[in-house]
Amino acid sequence: MPSAGKDDLSQVYRDFALVYDEMMRELDYPAWVEHVLYLYQHHTAFPEKAPVRSLLDLACGTGSFMALMQEKGWKVTGVDQSSSMLAIADEKLRPLKGDYRLFAQDLRELAIDEQFPLITCLCDSLNYLLLAGDLQQVLSLIYEHLLPGGIGIVDFNSAYKYREILGDNTFCAVFENSAYIWSNYLEPAARLCRMEIDFFHRDTGELFRHFQETHWQRWYEPAEIQELAEKAGFQQVSCFGGFTHRPCQPEDERLFFIFSR
Repeated sequence: MPSAGKDDLSQVYRDFALVYDEMMRELDYPAWVEHVLYLYQHHTAFPEKAPVRSLLDLACGTGSFMALMQEKGWKVTGVDQSSSMLAIADEKLRPLKGDYRLFAQDLRELAIDEQFPLITCLCDSLNYLLLAGDLQQVLSLIYEHLLPGGIGIVDFNSAYKYREILGDNTFCAVFENSAYIWSNYLEPAARLCRMEIDFFHRDTGELFRHFQETHWQRWYEPAEIQELAEKAGFQQVSCFGGFTHRPCQPEDERLFFIFSR
């Protein structure tokens, strides 16, 4: 099974940042914000008056989620390993009124001298951790960076999604300034999905630059995630299916976990 080293992860989104926002434009970020705030209000120990409305968003990407949270009055701190992603996030956050900070860090070495009432890691970012030990390490660091009474909200792609939706399938899409051909190759025994992606980004006029990236993701069973979270120090772990408020089911494509400190 491949392992994801620091250099591997730092390269994953280097060129991807050029096309990321256009590829993700159909993602309903306002719906993500409302769902996260609902979960926060119903699971934190201080739903009405948090010590500070301060968010730590891990694997924050180009900052679209943080920008919406900032507009709702939250002080936002973003962490991502890709400096390219963070540069775009800075462009989005700078014109808004509010405090924000951005850090280029490997999540497995997260170190910020602050604790937060809410920590998020969204859009299946932790599926990029291919080793259970790395996932436990990140969960431990989330625990350390949470205020007592705070929660971490993390989503994962499920085994069902990899096996039945992504599979060994190829997907493609064309946008105004970019396009991609995305081929998936499953390794079920190792619970791995290798993604070979050909990107095309408009350079000048009708000239497009072509580049390729390989992404690896691993799926984890809910019971395994709960066990790793408990080893990380969390005593209360909840799992919900997709954007619902019911316990996760085997055919859910996305799993939302709430880790309560």
